[in-house]
Amino acid sequence: MKVLDAIKKGFELASKNLNLVFVILAFNLIWNLGTIPFTPETPPAGVGVGAAMSPALAIISIIFVLASIFIQGGVLGAARDIVKTGKLELAKFKDYGAKFYVRLLALALVIVLIIGIIGFLATLIVAASAPTGNAVLIAITTIVALVVGGIGLYLVVLLFLSPYILVVEDISIVQAMKASIDFVRKALLKVVGLGALLVLIGFGVGLIMGIIAGILSLVIKGKFLQVITGVISAGVNGYLSVVVTICLLSYYLAMKSGASSEKSST
Repeated sequence: MKVLDAIKKGFELASKNLNLVFVILAFNLIWNLGTIPFTPETPPAGVGVGAAMSPALAIISIIFVLASIFIQGGVLGAARDIVKTGKLELAKFKDYGAKFYVRLLALALVIVLIIGIIGFLATLIVAASAPTGNAVLIAITTIVALVVGGIGLYLVVLLFLSPYILVVEDISIVQAMKASIDFVRKALLKVVGLGALLVLIGFGVGLIMGIIAGILSLVIKGKFLQVITGVISAGVNGYLSVVVTICLLSYYLAMKSGASSEKSST
């Protein structure tokens, strides 16, 4: 399957299965509207986003992240059915969410831990040489830190499809990570290209949404503007989430099927 074919299929199947989009829309809407009372219309001058976050908003954010893992499992399971059978079985959504919750959560924690360790090592390497004031040593350690960071980025790319493969194949965390590394390594440029195109699409949609929000802000003010933009972003992000999920699953399954056919023919 070509990259553009996968993207086209993502949009086609997402448009035919709007019930799944509405589920994500509802979840996003709860988050967007639920945080409005805790979010100032304009951040206080001189105060960063992190510093301005209230304890209540921090707790809600943690709950949202934990709940999003359940939604992710449901969406991946439902999208798998759509791609493999052409049928959305929304009644199984909660079953999929519960079935894959622990594995997806653990996988996310493992990936975050890997990123954290690599980031810490890169920072430590630079920080260790900074006090010396030796320009040559600092330059060398900076290069080493960049190499470490590059290795980390490469590893993240290799693990990119782990959650998708975990659900599609219904396998363990370690097996999903190994399968993702093996698959992405064999089709690295295509997977990176697919990911880049999806990011560009998301960036373009985000830019359009920003322009719309800017226009609305000229005539609508206060919390009402936050509500309207929250509803719009919930819908758009819900639709794009389904598009991306179906796109990646379609590409993985098509490439896997093609590889299996080649092996059987030989």
